[in-house]
Amino acid sequence: MDSLLKAIYILHLDGTPVLRVNLDESTEEKRSTFLDLFGGFSSAINVLVKELGHKELKSITVGDGVLVYSSKEPLLFVVHAVHPKNEQLAKLLVKQVEHEFLASYEDILVDGSVFVHADFFNPFEAKVIEIYDSLMRIYTDYPQLVDFLPSFIPLTRLNEVLNLGLDVIEGFPDDTIKLVRRLSKLFVDDEDLEAVVGRTLGKYSGWRIAHNRFHDEFVINQENVLELLNEISVSKYDMKEEVYDILLCPICRGRTAEKPMCHFFSGFIEGALDNPGVFVEQISCRALGEKSCRFKLRRS
Repeated sequence: MDSLLKAIYILHLDGTPVLRVNLDESTEEKRSTFLDLFGGFSSAINVLVKELGHKELKSITVGDGVLVYSSKEPLLFVVHAVHPKNEQLAKLLVKQVEHEFLASYEDILVDGSVFVHADFFNPFEAKVIEIYDSLMRIYTDYPQLVDFLPSFIPLTRLNEVLNLGLDVIEGFPDDTIKLVRRLSKLFVDDEDLEAVVGRTLGKYSGWRIAHNRFHDEFVINQENVLELLNEISVSKYDMKEEVYDILLCPICRGRTAEKPMCHFFSGFIEGALDNPGVFVEQISCRALGEKSCRFKLRRS
């Protein structure tokens, strides 16, 4: 497979180059000159965006691809993707590298500086290649999955979520709830992460299962999705209000919460409908003492 990502760059926010790792053997630039130019260019853009009062820049299209950014004081992490369609893959890589680099050099970066010998960070190149190879194996086997994965989940957890997602699809509908409930064990100390992962897992599962089941349908509609939900639990759909109502929700049964917690079903409905103009919001939950778990289709 041709390389989808060209290189990753780590720079100080003042423009000082820290590390460059080439991911495409066919495009080897002169390292020092390119890093110096790229460092100043990237930092200037990042400062400009912050001064304008916008959120930190995440990506910018250039002549030969897309530059995807992530910033964590005092560093800027950038991945050069070959094509805009590879932007999500680049986001996954840049966040994984950011997480690993900050963890590896936490003691050095504690004072906000990286003033060490220019070659000090070179050993980290092997870790970047290891992360990149792992992501490419996932992409090669399950290319559609990349678009559903939250970029900030550490790679070790990413593999757990990947395996869990594939098990949900393979075991639908009999093993669905048992597998979904495993999420609370995987992310017992982080409810926010559990919410994002649960929704992501549901979205990918719903998309795959619906397309496998209704592959002859031009558009998968609300009745198709209701058919799938009824295989998991007793459900109904209000066409006027555009609300799915899961009467006996197996995810939150016997549990209490301070806010709706059935994130998997929100994602499942959204993924099954496969409509970028529709967002699913859970508007009631049995875990809050309400009668049923209800999911509203919001249209952007």
